[in-house]
Amino acid sequence: MDKTNPSCFLFCMLTLFVGGSLLFFLGFFPATQTLVEIYGNDNGTARPTRLDGVNLKVPSASGPKQVILLIIDALRLDFPTASKMPYSYDNACKFLSLKVDIPTVTMPRLKSIATGAVSNFIDIVLNLGHTTALKDSLLHRLKAKEKVAIFAGDRTWIELFPHEFSRHYENIDSFFVYDFFLGDTNITDILKQEIRQNDWHFLILHYLGLDHIGHVEGSESANIFEKLLEMDKVIEDITKNENFENQLLLVTADHGMRNGGGHGGNEKEEINVPLLLFQTKCSTKEKRSALVERNQIDLAPTLSVVLDVDIPETSLSCLIPEFFEFYTQEEQLYYLLYNSQHLMNKILKKFPINYVQQQAYYQWWLEARNSHKHFLLSNISSLVTFEKAKQNYMRFSKEISQQLTQTLVEFEYDFIVIALTLTTLSALTLLLNVLFENPLLCVMSKRFSITVFLRCCFMAAIINYLCHYFNYIDTRSLLIGILLILPMAFSLYLLWDLFQLILQIILPLSPKFKAHFKLSIPTVLMTIFFIQIATRGSSSLIEEEHWTWYYLTPTLLIFLIAQNYHNNIKHFWRNQRLREKLLLWRQAFEMRNAILLLLIIVFCRHLNRNDTRGFYVVDLATIFRRKGYTFYLDLILLTGLITLWWLLRRYNSPLQMFTCLVTLLSVFGYRQSPIYPGISLFIFWCGVLTTACIHYSDVCCNRGRNHSSLGATFNLLELLKTNLTCCLLVSALLHDPHNVILLPALIFMLETSYQLCDNLYIKDKRLYNRSYVLILKTVLTIFIANTFYFFQGNTNKLSTININPGYIGIKSYNALFVGTLITLNMYCAQINAFLYLLWHMFNTQVQTLPIRQEKEQITNTQLFESTEEDLYLVLNLYTTTAVIPVAVYWWLLIAFRYHLFIYSVFAPKAIYECFQILVFYLNFIITTLYFKIFK
Repeated sequence: MDKTNPSCFLFCMLTLFVGGSLLFFLGFFPATQTLVEIYGNDNGTARPTRLDGVNLKVPSASGPKQVILLIIDALRLDFPTASKMPYSYDNACKFLSLKVDIPTVTMPRLKSIATGAVSNFIDIVLNLGHTTALKDSLLHRLKAKEKVAIFAGDRTWIELFPHEFSRHYENIDSFFVYDFFLGDTNITDILKQEIRQNDWHFLILHYLGLDHIGHVEGSESANIFEKLLEMDKVIEDITKNENFENQLLLVTADHGMRNGGGHGGNEKEEINVPLLLFQTKCSTKEKRSALVERNQIDLAPTLSVVLDVDIPETSLSCLIPEFFEFYTQEEQLYYLLYNSQHLMNKILKKFPINYVQQQAYYQWWLEARNSHKHFLLSNISSLVTFEKAKQNYMRFSKEISQQLTQTLVEFEYDFIVIALTLTTLSALTLLLNVLFENPLLCVMSKRFSITVFLRCCFMAAIINYLCHYFNYIDTRSLLIGILLILPMAFSLYLLWDLFQLILQIILPLSPKFKAHFKLSIPTVLMTIFFIQIATRGSSSLIEEEHWTWYYLTPTLLIFLIAQNYHNNIKHFWRNQRLREKLLLWRQAFEMRNAILLLLIIVFCRHLNRNDTRGFYVVDLATIFRRKGYTFYLDLILLTGLITLWWLLRRYNSPLQMFTCLVTLLSVFGYRQSPIYPGISLFIFWCGVLTTACIHYSDVCCNRGRNHSSLGATFNLLELLKTNLTCCLLVSALLHDPHNVILLPALIFMLETSYQLCDNLYIKDKRLYNRSYVLILKTVLTIFIANTFYFFQGNTNKLSTININPGYIGIKSYNALFVGTLITLNMYCAQINAFLYLLWHMFNTQVQTLPIRQEKEQITNTQLFESTEEDLYLVLNLYTTTAVIPVAVYWWLLIAFRYHLFIYSVFAPKAIYECFQILVFYLNFIITTLYFKIFK
């Protein structure tokens, strides 16, 4: 490896790690596997005609002639009440609770309703874009029996079932969240048209307005109650139509809604949804006091029986007995036998018959069949025999359903092992590269020891064999298993190098240096870094990761402040005549920025609530909104915009400051006057474009006239300043109004912490050299950026993703545009902090040029080379600190792959980790590309 080209080395290592992470994601969350591929596809389990020598009578279609499934997106279990949905509450024959599986987003939930099986977790990613059509489901069975199915609503149904509906009326743009009422009104019009016809058997209506209101305005919006009354009126119209005597109406939801309005996690408000049954035969109406809990996946086989079609081959679920109370006892037992036989066939495909016969549920199966047979042969119907057979069938089906669902998870171990070796290799190489005295030296350029490598190959072969022997790794072919020895050997070789390097650092330390090392900043940084990595092994600390950053970052800043002002603090406590010494008061006044910095942390901490376990935390935004103190929210917005404009003054000329002022005022106008948002947005984007053009035109002109190294540095500095300014302006538009104040707070915190680092360099240049201070600034930037990421209200729960910024200024859904805006808003703290660090580094070099030329006699070319070394030092450290925690987390995921919270806690965190690495990867490419252009 050529050490004169370190950027190429960093790019290769980062690309290798990103590629390995994506490969791990594909292996851990296989997207191509379907239920049909696992269990095969046939015409479904044949309906039983005999039971241990006794002939069975196949029941005729005795259920309703028409079934209406009304899905109200994001309808929570506590929404249908006497005050919110009075008609539904008073007239529902059954009020059940359905438990929803995670992830609680629309597309996988629709799959579960139609197939009767739990979807893959990767469906949460596919929910935002491409959707693959299903191969078997309830709707496929309806079409095979030539029964007519009609649909109106969310177009996701059409993407899943493109040919299964006889007529369909999908929404033009289901993902446009600002459509509260228009799309639902169109569905109601279609309902009035279809309900008069008798040519259909199954009608699906999927209303989206409630979910959209929750995303935009939260779960306590006034529009929520208006929408619930609208849905209640739709239900009333259906039940009062002249054909309802032969119809069955089911009202449910695909998922619930958390208190903030989003969904995607595993909170009780998201995983519990209602199921209301309406029919004319209803004799007693059960209210919430008699609430019974069932699973959402149970809808598929239940509806198959009600609609008199075969149970889908994909179904791994049970029947809901409350649907069959008006069936005869013989019919009920027949359908329970049919579904149980279906599940028994599934379990026998998964496990050998000898294993199944040794399990307790097999005895339940035999007891249910014996009781069923006894019930059929008895001349007098026995309620005790009937209940015994029914209960054994149900508990057998429930147990088999749980086991099949758990064993449905299939990992692509070939991908996983290759991915782990790639990510581990790149992460260890980057870590060794950072720990060397010359951080630009690649570890692979050392003298390679063949003997050590052969020993590592031998150890890798043993580890590989043991992993296969204990089924920790399950590769598909022997060749792939053998090929894994090589990357594992390289990983062991790098681990040995790392171990030797750590020994070289620790052992030679003198007692005097050890005493200083215990109290030094590097010790604190390493301790904090390892604590942050260790927290990823706990599900609770992943859920509440913001607490970790809220503690570690202030601790680091307090320690840095103490290093700067320890003499002031010491004199403050020791001197009894402090008030008489104005000098000490002046020194204390110099700490005002440090004190203000800590106060800002306290304020930002209480700006948003991102606790997931119900801890009491002061949430200023929610408190002001609930009590109607909108004036204070507007004041926070205005303060944030003014402060941001004031901080931008040092990065821009007077003309650019004027364009920034107009741009920020347009943001305030957009938030305050939603009647004409287009005008404000037009002014905003014109202001951003003008600001960028002013900067870029100056850079282009200077680049054409000045080809010196110093001119290149100035041009790059202007370019970084442009990107930082425009990114801050766009962030001000995308942020929630009360979060805009986080932008100037971030800049002020970075600026103040950098000043504290520079003070250390000024006080003792022998102990704190330039590289040392730059490393400290880089680590501080990473910690502050991650802390502000959680200050925005983000968590490791998918339900807290704020999708509103993706729809600012657009009137239709575009996946690329919406995704880009959401990403810019979510990761704006990391992006802005990274840009500010690079700008600060170049700006410091330029400002100190006259002094360094006078004292060190350096030339402009040497300045550029020094700047280049500093840049690669920052990129190297930034890349390593971004990569190491993720590499450790991939190993933890494998260790916890059968953990109870793997899909509710660890998997969402994996999505965030992978996406954050991609964001940094793009930042890295753009930065190095700019530097190469101006080099």
